[in-house]
Amino acid sequence: MSIYRVDKSEQPVVLFQADGSVMKGVVFLSASAYSHIGRQTLADLLREKGEFFPFRSDAGAFCVANKATITHIRYEPISVEPEYAPLGNPVEVLVNFAGREQLRGTVVIEMPEGRNRLFDFINSMTGYFPMQNGEAYYLVNVAQIRDISPC
Repeated sequence: MSIYRVDKSEQPVVLFQADGSVMKGVVFLSASAYSHIGRQTLADLLREKGEFFPFRSDAGAFCVANKATITHIRYEPISVEPEYAPLGNPVEVLVNFAGREQLRGTVVIEMPEGRNRLFDFINSMTGYFPMQNGEAYYLVNVAQIRDISPC
């Protein structure tokens, strides 16, 4: 084992790209996060500095994926319990991406009173935000959204 090796766990994901391609495989998460106590989450990985992260396809091919070209990521939570219980207002939305793909699901708007509209929520977002659709969990790249509307 190299002194430069860091033990990581594998998180199965499906990356949906702006060009319409879909990449199935795993990303690698650290045993500890930089910003909080506990293990690194997929959201933590996406918030880290740098525009790329390591990815291994289901076929076993390694690459370094560009965060900016991903429209959304589907994943299964590692733990049964969520990181936190959101206290905001759940809103059903329809997201239209620049490449014509659509995603329907629920976002939880956790904004101060008087600024808790979908408009306020989406304008306050940077990077990725969580969305749930039935049993599927997503992280949506706000920079790839063409428009978003309540259902």
